[in-house]
Order: sequence, then structure tokens, then C-alpha cells
Amino acid sequence: MLSYFLDIIFPPVCPLCRVMVMDGILCPKCRGKLLSKRITPPFCALCGIPFIAYGCDRANIPTRLCGSCITEKKPFKEARSAFAYEGAIVDAIHRFKYNGAVELAGYLGRLASDGTEFSARPDVVVPVPLHKKRLRRRGFNQSLLLAREAAKKFSVKVDCLNLKRVRDTDAQANLKLKEREDNIKGAFAVTDGKAFGNKTVLLVDDVFTTGATIRECARTLERAGAEVQVLTLARTLIN
Repeated sequence: MLSYFLDIIFPPVCPLCRVMVMDGILCPKCRGKLLSKRITPPFCALCGIPFIAYGCDRANIPTRLCGSCITEKKPFKEARSAFAYEGAIVDAIHRFKYNGAVELAGYLGRLASDGTEFSARPDVVVPVPLHKKRLRRRGFNQSLLLAREAAKKFSVKVDCLNLKRVRDTDAQANLKLKEREDNIKGAFAVTDGKAFGNKTVLLVDDVFTTGATIRECARTLERAGAEVQVLTLARTLIN
């Protein structure tokens, strides 16, 4: 009842365009723009990057590996991303991650987890951790909020205690690939050596850019005995 009266006095607005919203989190226009960036087959069977398919039925193109996954071993079994990192999804992630629009967490997390499938059900969901200094500055870990929705889908627990970021690294955004890899190397550790042994771990993050952070986390989990799957809300289309 209180929520009903508050909505009358302070009508909810779309966090992306600020127009009044009658149903849901986003307005229909912003929701449509966001959903238009959904990644659909065909995509790489390993890293999930979508392939370009002109003038044909995308769903009937056989699954295969991209050039990068053919030539380079990946420390994860499979990675999937819900959206291409462009357009409305970029705005949504920036508002969620940097402007504190945590009301988007549940909606974006459900979009990420409900629209992606894996070859096996995970045993546990693990968010990419933030260093404690950055966590204090931001006030929340966006990957943890997304991971909670994935855990609901698979009916498993979230483990946010046993994969730690043990080194405060520079921001990755303005670094080139080799610089990103050097920057993030050795930044993670597993605190309980038995936590992930012989388990399928679903590693969750917001954006797959070059994959340097995801790969370093996956290597750390792999050394602890885990088989790693990866779920990100969005990814860049350059591999």
C-alpha cells in the first residue's frame, strides 16, 4: 500500500531517459533498444563472440570456434554474453556501475542469466571480485549483484568469499591488451583451497572487453581445481 501511494506522489521514471514508467524498470523505447543488442547464434562455441551472417538463417549455421579460440587455449570451458556492448546497454551498465543505479541490478541480471544457456549446470556462482579499496569507493560490487540473479536461475549458491582480489590494480579501461594482462596478473587468489575443487564454477562479470580479467580469474579458479564457465552481461565485438 505504501509503495502504491509513493508511486502516485513520486512516479517511477526510466533510469536511462527519465520518462515516466508505468510498468517495469525501463520505458518501452529504452527496453526495445536494449533488447535489440541481444547476442544470438551463430557465435563461437568457446568464447561466445557472435559471427556475422549475411543473407541466411542464423539459427542454422553450425557451431564452431572463432580464430582466437582455435589458436589460443582459454582457461574456461565456455563463455556466454547476453548483449553486444553498444548502444543502450552501454548506457545502462554505466548508470548501474558508475552512477549507483542499483535498481537496474535485478533487471539486468535476469536478462543476462535468462537469455543464456550452458552445456552443464554450475555447482556454484562466483562474481569477479573488487579490491576492498574500490569496493569502499563504489559501495557495491556490480558483478555480485548480477551473480545473485544467475544463482537464482540455476538454484545454486553464490560464493563471494573464496575468490579474492589481493592486489589493487590500475583501471583497465585505458590500457591496451598487453598492458591489461600485465596489470591484472597475480591480482586474484583463492582463500580456501578446497572451495572449488572438482566443481563447475560460473564466473560472472558485467563486461567482457579484452577478456584479460576474466582469463586471470579463470586461471586462478582452474588452479584450485574448478572447471570454469563465464557469464557476462555484455561483451565487445572485437576479439
